[in-house]
Amino acid sequence: MMLSLLMKIKVVMARAQPSEDVSEQKWPVITVRAVVLGVATGVLLNTYTNYTGMVLVNSALVKSQLPMSVLLPFVGWIGVNLVLRFFWPRIALSSSELVLIYSMSWIVGTIPVAGWATYWGGIVSSPTYYASPENRWEEFLFDVMPWWVLPQVSEGSITTFYEGLPPGESIPWESWVGTLCWWFSLSIALVVAALCVSVIFQRQWEDAEKLTFPLVTFPVALTEGFDGKERIPAMFKDGIFWAGVLVVLLVYVYNIITYFAPNLPHIGIYDSVRIANKDVIIAEHFPPLRLRIMPPVIGLTYLCNLDILLSFWAFRLFAILKEGFINRVGYTVGYTGQQADAYEILLLESHGAFVFLALWSVWIARGHLRRVFQAAMEGCRSPKDDGLIPYRFALVGLVLSTIFVVGFVTYMGLSLPLAILQVALLYIAYFTIAKYTAASGFSYLFPVAVRGGRIIESLIGYSTFTRREVVGLGLVNSNMFFGNYRIPVWPSLPHHLKIFSSEVKRKRVVWTIFLAFSTCFFASMLYTIYLGYDNAAQNLGLGGFQGGNKNLYNRMVSIIVQADKTVFDPAKATVWVLGVLFAGLLTLLRNRVPWWPLHPMGLAFQNSIGSRTYAFSMFLTWSAKHMILRFGGIPLYNRVRPFFFGLVVGYVTGCALSSLVDYVWFPSTPHWTHGW
Repeated sequence: MMLSLLMKIKVVMARAQPSEDVSEQKWPVITVRAVVLGVATGVLLNTYTNYTGMVLVNSALVKSQLPMSVLLPFVGWIGVNLVLRFFWPRIALSSSELVLIYSMSWIVGTIPVAGWATYWGGIVSSPTYYASPENRWEEFLFDVMPWWVLPQVSEGSITTFYEGLPPGESIPWESWVGTLCWWFSLSIALVVAALCVSVIFQRQWEDAEKLTFPLVTFPVALTEGFDGKERIPAMFKDGIFWAGVLVVLLVYVYNIITYFAPNLPHIGIYDSVRIANKDVIIAEHFPPLRLRIMPPVIGLTYLCNLDILLSFWAFRLFAILKEGFINRVGYTVGYTGQQADAYEILLLESHGAFVFLALWSVWIARGHLRRVFQAAMEGCRSPKDDGLIPYRFALVGLVLSTIFVVGFVTYMGLSLPLAILQVALLYIAYFTIAKYTAASGFSYLFPVAVRGGRIIESLIGYSTFTRREVVGLGLVNSNMFFGNYRIPVWPSLPHHLKIFSSEVKRKRVVWTIFLAFSTCFFASMLYTIYLGYDNAAQNLGLGGFQGGNKNLYNRMVSIIVQADKTVFDPAKATVWVLGVLFAGLLTLLRNRVPWWPLHPMGLAFQNSIGSRTYAFSMFLTWSAKHMILRFGGIPLYNRVRPFFFGLVVGYVTGCALSSLVDYVWFPSTPHWTHGW
């Protein structure tokens, strides 16, 4: 039945996508006021999100590449500006100023709490505090630990961090200066690499591949009209938009009423707390099908091409069936003692497809890259022939930043060949997520195997690794190393350049990136350190301080003391290669067979946490968009678009309203507002 449905989808439906060319709009010069407000918003969202996540533990605002910590202040600024437009229009913000605040906030939105700060604070501080004869950390790890990237241990500095600062004592900031400087230098190198990669590929993605950039179209559409004569922009007069808002917001308003009247039944259609209740068990040993409805996912992926939407949920169904059948028959792959189970088999297959997406992206851009290298070697006659920064500078910056990252990783304990392999896998992960987030608008798109450490372990094994390499590899692939699978800066930069690369004073565009990141890095990390001393870090919520920090070092010891260490496994390598070949076959079919509706993205992300959680939401989006295009065409598609943007605004407003009610009436027993 599914195959017949796929066969009936017309190519015009599978790939139809109206033009969303943001770059055609004429943006005024970036203003100092907007930059200041963008930085201030980033600092506030980082400190607020750290506090709610680690102290109040009533929400998880950083769960995606475009987290709720960014959408909340953006919708807040929209509301503030509507008031200003009505009462004080002279001081109201322009459309470009609002979008700049959004973009700068997004650049730093994944730094706080579970995005990075919590794990960073917990992992760098754990070794000396939790070391004991039982866990044997000091015996096997301490002599090979890269102490230079960890806090300087002075008398009581780490003890008071975990147990709380005694009255009258001051925070020993000097113990943290070195580690902050080293991690900031690594972070800036990765930000430079992200900027250079985005500049090099931007015109290829915009002009040749016509990526849709849905996560840019949303804020531009929402702010459109703030520069006109009307006090209220057209979007906010549209009944279809408000219908989308109310579909979500009314559910939140009703549930807020149940806070005061617990006997009333709760409506859990958008809940993440009771997410296990949304699982449908197909059969024993089969992973569940999760019926999770997330309005921001539905609203933002409405702008995604139909073939990508179809592939996400179709391949997720295939993955459930594959994993279930492998579990039922007990099939494994690999040598005895290191066999890959169903989950690892799908991971290897997915990572092979993931790497293919990266290599294919470079291959189809070969003509553009040839022109980039030619422009870098010969120089450009006109700034229009260059990127946001000259291609010559972009290539040199990419090389120098990469050398620094490889050197950093080497000094953490990896041999040079292993460091090069690790950084290559890291770049593949970040590059692929940056591109395909811009292509799909699916903000829960996470890199397969994160930075690639799991793939190194699975394919190469640990038999030839020294203790120093085991520790270095563990730290590089931990969540303290430039975030976890929610990646700072890389996914947001192509969108930032999409909006502002035509800015007359291009240097301002570049400086907004580094100013926002630098300020918010220190704001988030310093506030995390402060919370540790003020509240006792062992009491702070989330995994960075509640198990994730200790589990990392325990696993290093387990690998080191393991008698039969894993070795290179040809069978596992074969599965990985098959993933590459399957993705290549899907790409060939997509390019050669007009009616073929599936995209290789679906295979690459078939078992990622984003697809596992939100495949049903993607199915709802695909179904709605397919029917709209089939019966109403492009005119109806454009007319209904405000409804889907309204879903996002309604969800964000509902979360904010619930948090406000908790702050006023239920400060000690807050209700969970947002998470998976």
